[in-house]
Amino acid sequence: DLQTIYRYISEAYAGYHWDVWHGINLDAGIFMSYIGLFSYNNFENWGYQPSYTSDNTPWFFNGLRLQTFPTDKLKLELWLVNGWQSYGMFNQAPGVGVSIYYRPKETVDYVFNNYFGKDDQGAPHRYRFHSDDSYQLRYVNRKHGFLTKAAFSITADLGFEGGDGIVSPFGKTNKKTGVYMPAQNFISGMIYNRLWFGEKQKFAWTVGGG
Repeated sequence: DLQTIYRYISEAYAGYHWDVWHGINLDAGIFMSYIGLFSYNNFENWGYQPSYTSDNTPWFFNGLRLQTFPTDKLKLELWLVNGWQSYGMFNQAPGVGVSIYYRPKETVDYVFNNYFGKDDQGAPHRYRFHSDDSYQLRYVNRKHGFLTKAAFSITADLGFEGGDGIVSPFGKTNKKTGVYMPAQNFISGMIYNRLWFGEKQKFAWTVGGG
């Protein structure tokens, strides 16, 4: 029963670590995917208002995850999973993806997530692609003063589906049948800025939109 079998489980996997480069991990099971700017646990959110972008990205994957750390500033992560937020595999075709995390210095990081799969139930030739990319910068970091820390993030997402002669990424007419295939895509962006106040940083202010 795929509807209820994992009702009380959000993360469960086993893995192995190789002490190569700055670490290599191979995990198998259910693990969290790139989540966005809000926690997936509702009780942690005083006001559940995640961004439109975050609500349209997958919250979990089921399959294999290979994490490699070639340097202490770079992580390359490969996925071989059942599909897009799916415990069961559709169309006998696993989804594949890659996540690149790069932090050249303490104050800045880049994140690039990409996914491709044929996981639309009942449409074996239909494909899905999604790219989620972010830039984050901490531009203030002081021990004393009124404003002690400040950071902002920019995120851009692009996703689309096509195939099976039904839909297309941005809309086109099928040359063989003459039938128009409507656009099936997802494009969004957002920016958030957060300020921390005081030496103990008990107060903070976040503003953003997308």
